[in-house]
Amino acid sequence: MNAIVLAFLVLLLVEAGLFLIVNLQRRSFPWLITKRDEFPVLDSRALQKFIDYSFDPQLGWVRKPDSSGSENGQKGPITFHIDSSGSRTTSFEKFPSVIAAFGDSYAFCRQVEDDETWEAQLSRQNGFGVLNYGVGNYGIDQALLRYEGMILPETVKVVVMGFVPETICRVQSYWKHYLEFGNTFAFKPRFVLDSTGGLTLLENLIRSAEDFAVFREKLPAIRAADGFYKTKFRSQQFRFPYIFSLMRNPLKQSMLISAVAVRSVWRALGISNRSIENLPFTLVMKNNLRDAHQLYSDSRSTELLSAILRRFKTEALRRGHTPLVVVMPQLLDIKLNKNRVFPYQGYFRELDKELPVLDLTERFINIEFEKLYINDQYGGHLSVDGNCLVADEISTWLKLNVTSTP
Repeated sequence: MNAIVLAFLVLLLVEAGLFLIVNLQRRSFPWLITKRDEFPVLDSRALQKFIDYSFDPQLGWVRKPDSSGSENGQKGPITFHIDSSGSRTTSFEKFPSVIAAFGDSYAFCRQVEDDETWEAQLSRQNGFGVLNYGVGNYGIDQALLRYEGMILPETVKVVVMGFVPETICRVQSYWKHYLEFGNTFAFKPRFVLDSTGGLTLLENLIRSAEDFAVFREKLPAIRAADGFYKTKFRSQQFRFPYIFSLMRNPLKQSMLISAVAVRSVWRALGISNRSIENLPFTLVMKNNLRDAHQLYSDSRSTELLSAILRRFKTEALRRGHTPLVVVMPQLLDIKLNKNRVFPYQGYFRELDKELPVLDLTERFINIEFEKLYINDQYGGHLSVDGNCLVADEISTWLKLNVTSTP
């Protein structure tokens, strides 16, 4: 057998082995994507639950008014309740609402109870109401559109947009499946920059249950407008030959395959634990945040984010509201930058020259930051202490910059 034939057989065996491994692991870990993920099958039961409890034709998804829910917290179940206006409830609703908060899960405050959110603690500290319209996994584009579409009480004087630095990715996503593999129900609107630097809104293309049934017909338009279909989804997708797919991102893909394999072995031995169970997704989160940090050096990405935040300022001033942007780092944001150089800080310092920005990164890292977080698999949400710090910082900012609050 000559060397060429031997090399061919070795490559064939490696290709077959890699094909089997990826497709076996994909069953339990959807972040290993293949050609089948170009047209994923939407689970009908899960989709109906999503439509009943979360779907919104304009925004993609939202917490429905007069609803409630729970999730597993670090120390047990965490419950939340949504009032008739769509705001998360607190025990301080008797106070006139002076602040309305919009944003992602760090505004909604996952992993803490209703009265432990920073909105609730800010309300308790100051004796005025704080409405909480945060929604998990929102980009600041969705948060802005929600604000623009709402009629707020006349007592509201300040509007806060609170989010994590990763929002620079979320605002470029049109279907979250291309950014967060397996998040197949999360179609959303997005803004794009026109030739003059202005914003054009691309509306959500999935606006009904019927649209979900024919979503494949809409994919060409979605792919063309999504910021991650080519650069991330296609780049990390396994397709024939799998060896070439692996070599496009050898370190990322090898580490992920290894992490899923380790988890499977520990499960088989019956000795798996929380750390091992979270290991594959923690790797994904780290890679996602590294990608987000790099985008703060990309001019097109920062121009889009700036345009969205300027539109927020314009809308707030038009409605007689004081705008405030609050940036809250995830636990992994801090852990990934042990030298305390955060790529997004320079961007937000510059933005603060034209729009009030409260970047809490320095405040977080200058104390024992671990206690400010709950070390969950989603990058580390704020603990009760972390939410208290956010409330303290916003309260201080209000006293220095807003004289009309009680």
